[in-house]
Amino acid sequence: MPHLLHSSIMRAEVEELLRRRDYDLLVDLCLRDCRVWQQVRYRLYDLDEAVRWAAVETVAKVMERRWRSGEHEKVRNYVRTLFWSMSDESGGIGWSAPQTIGEIIAHIPEIIDPYGSMMIAYSIEEPPFIKGGLWGIGRLGERIAESVDFFRDKIFELFESVDVETLGLLAWVMGEAVYAPALPFLEKLTGRTEMVQIYSAGAFSRKSLGEWAAEAVRKITASTWKG
Repeated sequence: MPHLLHSSIMRAEVEELLRRRDYDLLVDLCLRDCRVWQQVRYRLYDLDEAVRWAAVETVAKVMERRWRSGEHEKVRNYVRTLFWSMSDESGGIGWSAPQTIGEIIAHIPEIIDPYGSMMIAYSIEEPPFIKGGLWGIGRLGERIAESVDFFRDKIFELFESVDVETLGLLAWVMGEAVYAPALPFLEKLTGRTEMVQIYSAGAFSRKSLGEWAAEAVRKITASTWKG
């Protein structure tokens, strides 16, 4: 990658690396050059989903590298800024903050307490963050099941939503968390045909709401049977 000098060239180079998902190089550059790190963080608000999700994953990998090198307080401070971006005091809206927090925790499980439950608390009743918070729960899966149980009433209220994407995320989340109390809600969705796209494991998956729900039911039922 050429030396990053001009800001417009830098933006284009960073975007290209994100599209290529060249995470090793991106992380190295972020740690060496604060301007690259800034550009990656800007992309957490990108309208292009592929670029935005690549930025979420890059940020998490940068935080993981810092954590493993002993920079624990720097990581915690950054996570705190993500929570702050979700508050009224920030003066803006940290659209991708819950997803980024979830991804960071997935890379650094040591910080799931307290940040996992905080991620749910900050997002579950705030319309701009509900979907991101749900995705964060799904990303963490069974590791966050205890927090899911704590917030179960608020989460189950979301099954009354008329938004298909929210319902699709709920179905996927309950399956990933293997959360058996959600089975009655999921079974009511298995006949729905509306399509829902969800980002997971580095790729976009598009299925009907009914398929997401049925898949979650299978996961939960299989886990219960094994238990």
